[in-house]
Amino acid sequence: MSGERMTRREALGATGVAAAFGLAGCVGGTGGGGSADASATNTPAASTDLSVILNWKPNATQAGYFVADRNGFYEEEGLNVDLVSGQGGAFAAKQVGLGNQDIGLGTGVALLQARNRDLDIRSFAGAQDSNAAIYTVEEQFGEALTEPAQLAGKRVAVVAESAKTMTYLQMLLKQEGISEDVELVNVGVEQQTSNLLSGNVDAAVGIFSDSLGLEDKGYDASMLWLANYTPAIGRTVFAQPGSVAENPEAMRGFLRATARGWAWASNNPEGAMDRMVEARPSLSKSREIGLLKMQYTAKHLVLSETVREHGWGHQRADAWDRVVTSLTENDVIDAGVAVDDVWTNDYLDTDTDYVGDYAAQVSTDYDLPV
Repeated sequence: MSGERMTRREALGATGVAAAFGLAGCVGGTGGGGSADASATNTPAASTDLSVILNWKPNATQAGYFVADRNGFYEEEGLNVDLVSGQGGAFAAKQVGLGNQDIGLGTGVALLQARNRDLDIRSFAGAQDSNAAIYTVEEQFGEALTEPAQLAGKRVAVVAESAKTMTYLQMLLKQEGISEDVELVNVGVEQQTSNLLSGNVDAAVGIFSDSLGLEDKGYDASMLWLANYTPAIGRTVFAQPGSVAENPEAMRGFLRATARGWAWASNNPEGAMDRMVEARPSLSKSREIGLLKMQYTAKHLVLSETVREHGWGHQRADAWDRVVTSLTENDVIDAGVAVDDVWTNDYLDTDTDYVGDYAAQVSTDYDLPV
């Protein structure tokens, strides 16, 4: 079935069907179960095409989106979704802000920096908590990394193009008063671990799964969650507010289906990895670590305390206030940001099970090694 949807998507593109909020006409219903105007085959008579640029190339931390696509949840909402491989949250924010993509995934830092460049985008859901981390191995670092002060006198690998990790690291070092004592070594994308293991650096900045992968290979790895030390907004779902206003039901349907996708992925991790491999066959080579990464994301980053209390995607005003204040004080963004214009919960249908009562729909009782 998923292959047929991809074929239809390609056919629509070839015939020049408009692909944007408000242009194709969403006919999906208000719940998670499909359209009242669907044909006898339960296929909507018309659909809204949405291009969604990922924060990075397909990986297990995005499992909910691929499950929603492959299981037909987006289709049931009257949406024809094209998941586009990304090059980081900052790149995704730029593409959405320029109107090249309809929806994007990226951190609060990426969104705020894009708005600082006069790109009009807004967060419509908090998809998951921040996954940024500093990690190392005892074989290189000499001891387990348990506090930021240990980074003094060390070399740390960073990817300058990563708005999230570079910004958080610089804020942390400044906060700890060790900015002048840490050498930042700029490396290529996905070259942090290789530089660490070769001895070129003592630690690296990436995401939690970098440390998990090293543990899985037998190294004595340790990590610090950057969000434990600096205010952070994790992965968000953003779009141009004007475009969303033209077809609000398209965004509502996208968020409903995505929440449903994450619930399914959380309850069926093996099946979710099957969907990921279907979408990206090369992921079969790292299926075991991918499964661990997905389960860790589902348990610790998607099913957060905020989600348990308010539902999937809920964003907190105090969290956005803290992040904007911190970024302003550290000269990352200009002062005077109207925080209320940056985010909204208005398109989250909390009266539906998979959004408002998400926590009751999922089980994340995984026996994780870390």
